[in-house]
Amino acid sequence: MASTGQRLKVAVVGAGFAHSPDGRERFAVRTHIPALLALPDKFEVVATCTTRMETAQESADHFGIPHAFDSVERMVDELTDLDIVCVSVRPAYHHQVAMPALRAGKHVYNEFPMGLNSDQAQEMYDMAKEKNVKTVVSYQFHHHPVVRYMSDLIADGYIGKPITFSISDIVSNYIVPRPSHRQWLFQSSMGGQPGYRSGRSLERIRGILNQEIVSVSCDYSLKVPERAAVDTGGVIKSDQVDNMVYLLQTDGGATGTLHMSQTGWFGSGDRFEIYGTEGMLYLGTEQSTKNWKKESGDGDPKRGSYQLFGNRVDIDEYIADPISPERLQRDFHPMEVPDKYYKVSGIDEQKGVFCIAQTWAAFHDAIINDYECRPNYEDGLRIHRILNAGNESSQKRKWVDADFSGI
Repeated sequence: MASTGQRLKVAVVGAGFAHSPDGRERFAVRTHIPALLALPDKFEVVATCTTRMETAQESADHFGIPHAFDSVERMVDELTDLDIVCVSVRPAYHHQVAMPALRAGKHVYNEFPMGLNSDQAQEMYDMAKEKNVKTVVSYQFHHHPVVRYMSDLIADGYIGKPITFSISDIVSNYIVPRPSHRQWLFQSSMGGQPGYRSGRSLERIRGILNQEIVSVSCDYSLKVPERAAVDTGGVIKSDQVDNMVYLLQTDGGATGTLHMSQTGWFGSGDRFEIYGTEGMLYLGTEQSTKNWKKESGDGDPKRGSYQLFGNRVDIDEYIADPISPERLQRDFHPMEVPDKYYKVSGIDEQKGVFCIAQTWAAFHDAIINDYECRPNYEDGLRIHRILNAGNESSQKRKWVDADFSGI
């Protein structure tokens, strides 16, 4: 690998400004570049890349980045000391951007979904193995301190053996009027697999439980076929699934539900409950978004803050002094996350850039110390296979087992 020190050189692909009327910038501009710049001891951002030189140069000039490109192939050819390529483009182009980087022997930070479909994901996975490079697929919250702490608590037996779970993610992205440059979000050809928007929740179940999802029963539906375009006065039409409901089984014997809706006005955001033989954990989102100003918020709206609750039973104490089950309902309490789970500082936890910076810090450590950063391309490919099963289940109205052959 090119760099010999601890500071790794990164190029960010997809780093063009949207100048959106709702104040929300494109993901690379509002999260990836600010996150990398907030970790100057670990990374040096050496290039931006978009499909047009003028937009790449605008971002390079804005952030003080030395190089701008309109070709990934030319970028990896000219920047011989480049370590990492960040793929933060529309899902339809993830494979197109990642493959030249992989062939050139570069580590890859990949936004989710990994590719447009499982065939592309397989090819990317195989190439990364052949070139022996590190990969990470950013489901955005995997490395959040609360999520990592929750995962460790379960691994350490806090709730005993997991029995059942319920996860939901209710947001308004597909029902509110949107800027016209967001049209791609509503085109099934740009997202690939119909249920790809549920990938983040599927990864959370796998990542927190450390169990594989092996069987699914799903319903995919399109509830809101159109919404107004805020900047043109026209209409943005959709053929993309916007509601996904799952029944799930894991290889550890847990069963649960997943409800992903993109059409919930004033949605509650992320919620994840897990119940085991000895206790429970509940991850919720405390919304606090009203003080964000689109004129001065750096294009990165606040998402609210995570809060973890939990409780566990002492069976001997309960037997000695039994109480009615009704009195146990909602008898859980807030849990403080230990400082060791925070890899970055000085970034507002309610902004998307915080989780991205946490992931970049984890990826850096994995590269420097030569271990796999999770979720990696294997995890991403497995989620593609689960989505395959989900699509088949929704079409055939039956349970379908996920096929992990060839992984």
